[in-house]
Amino acid sequence: MATIDDVARAAGVSTASVSRALSGARSVRADTLRRVLDAAGQLEYKVNPMASALRGKVTRTVGMVVPDLVNPFFPAVVSAVEDALHHSGMSLFLCDANDSPEVEAERLAALLARSVDGVIVSPVDAVQSRAAVAAAAKRIPLVQVDRRVNVDSDVVSVDHGRGIQLVLEHLIGEGCCSFAFVTTAGRSSIARERLEAYIRCVRPIDRASASRVLAGDLSIAWGNEAARRLAGDYCPEAVVCANDLIAVGVLQGLRGQGIRAPEDVAVTGYDDSILAGVVEPKLTTVRQPLGPLGQEAVRLVISAIESPGLPRRELRLLPELVVRESSTKPGRRKDSGAGVAKHGGDAADVYASSSTAKGKKRSRARAL
Repeated sequence: MATIDDVARAAGVSTASVSRALSGARSVRADTLRRVLDAAGQLEYKVNPMASALRGKVTRTVGMVVPDLVNPFFPAVVSAVEDALHHSGMSLFLCDANDSPEVEAERLAALLARSVDGVIVSPVDAVQSRAAVAAAAKRIPLVQVDRRVNVDSDVVSVDHGRGIQLVLEHLIGEGCCSFAFVTTAGRSSIARERLEAYIRCVRPIDRASASRVLAGDLSIAWGNEAARRLAGDYCPEAVVCANDLIAVGVLQGLRGQGIRAPEDVAVTGYDDSILAGVVEPKLTTVRQPLGPLGQEAVRLVISAIESPGLPRRELRLLPELVVRESSTKPGRRKDSGAGVAKHGGDAADVYASSSTAKGKKRSRARAL
């Protein structure tokens, strides 16, 4: 088995440089990092976490707790985290909270008992998760990813308000004037942020739409049920969904009621999961930067492990709008592929479009 001395000799650097390079330290020069990684790969060098723990009281492991691995969003983030940790010579302990703050607290306690060097967590609930996350953050470096609670820790998240704004700007551009928002009754920070953005953006256009909010869970079944409720009450011109699972259910539910998308009702999702590209019609949705989300979480947790005195940091990444068939009238569609609107304009764009959109209000908005 190759040793750190073997890697140092092969790379032509000191063992200290090898250690810094494999730990992900940002102070390592790019050419040194490349030589060390090449040498480690050729020699099939593996970090011995037990030996590291005995020498430096570190295990070279990071724990991660996610709310629900069934949700397609989280496996993608986990994959980015694991890949970034692997390249830093560290291992991942992954835990599923089963969408339960109580289970989440147990998982965090178990990771602390394993003496992980740091934790990456996406809190289940903005209120009930706070105590357990705060307790962990007081003991070891902790980074909140995507979701968050009010705790003094590093945070990497996406500007979800901007994502909803991009959706509504697109729908208004398509001539939609009445809306509904289908979301979760859960109290995660991202659910609240998306709902607040929806209300803020549609209120100047149609006050009734601002209160047309259906809350259940983040599932296809709930989307199906929400679509049936809308069809039995008042069907708006566009249904904005808090994630792709709900949107797929809405498409199914509308179809079951004889309502076509996008001809009768535009439908949008959020996350750009694999489902968005295979459902019919293909789903307009918001793409989150999952790779950078995981990579930045790893960068922050490693730097906090190496330099415990660093000030707390918060990163907000920008989402993209992916326009597909579910929200675009066939006559307006310029091509059969997906278009990506990256950043759009500022918050005033939605409001500036409202008077034009009202002038184009279509007669098909009706009670069904």
